[in-house]
Amino acid sequence: MKANTPHDVIKLTRREIVDKEGTGLVAFTYLLPSDWTVQDRLYWEKADATLPIRMKAIMQSGDGNMGVQIFPDVRAVYSTGPTGVSGYPPPQDIVSGMKALIAQERKGKNIQYVSQKIVNNASQNTAQGFQTYQAGVIRIEYDENGLSMEEEFYGIMNVTSAVMPGAYGNLTSVVWAMNGLFACKAEKGKLEACRKIAETVTTSSTVTKPFLNRLLQIIQLLSDQVYAQIYAAGQISRVISQTNDQMIANIDASYKQTQAAADQSSNQFSDYMRGVDRYSDGGSEIQLPSGYDHAWINDRGEYILTNTAGWDPGTDFSGNWKQLERN
Repeated sequence: MKANTPHDVIKLTRREIVDKEGTGLVAFTYLLPSDWTVQDRLYWEKADATLPIRMKAIMQSGDGNMGVQIFPDVRAVYSTGPTGVSGYPPPQDIVSGMKALIAQERKGKNIQYVSQKIVNNASQNTAQGFQTYQAGVIRIEYDENGLSMEEEFYGIMNVTSAVMPGAYGNLTSVVWAMNGLFACKAEKGKLEACRKIAETVTTSSTVTKPFLNRLLQIIQLLSDQVYAQIYAAGQISRVISQTNDQMIANIDASYKQTQAAADQSSNQFSDYMRGVDRYSDGGSEIQLPSGYDHAWINDRGEYILTNTAGWDPGTDFSGNWKQLERN
């Protein structure tokens, strides 16, 4: 930034997560402050035919005082029946599941649990059994490098159970997942600023159409009966890289459905975090960190936020800038 740039300016750039271990495509994009550093990885969980990708990332502010971490999904199947028990049972609830995650990820730290809350708890009957959906938040404190830190963890848990009659008795199958797992941390008393960045990351995250198309084709392949033979022969990596580029007929509908599910996940925490403001740009809604009076977008999809009135970002930053209107 130039010497006369307002001190409260924040610049957001669009980051890309590339599937380096499979398709080679840009898989997801999201917004992050331009001075933050990122270590991320998208990888393939080859034994999971229903959703065989996982993503994890560690993001840190330029001054090192704030951090956002994204954790890979946890997915499993658990069944009980006349022949016994197999698989892994789901946690008692989302809070229990996240506490297990925290114990693993923050091992060795003297953790104090400050608060915990289930922010959404829904259930419904299905044709085969029962389905539950929970979203939760946990805040912890611990010391790190001589500083007192606060960290909040967020997560969603879906559990679907089905009962199937058999010749020797009923078989109960439970398919469950913990997803949307992320955390934001900052020095004690400064967590709110990190919340805003964390929510901006999650609400701006978008899966690309080419990658979604390839993913849907791979899921179909993994669901076929020949998958067992492909996997046993060690050919799964070749299958991932060689699926053709033809867009399936319903890609637009699948893309919109996938994005709607992602939006639902991120919006579960909006009321709790209150970290974003909504702006309009040609009919589309943009969510940016809250607490700023002025916002601009340029022709490269970058954003500028500030509270300084009368300042023109074009004087300090390249690109053609247009001011956004808040909804």
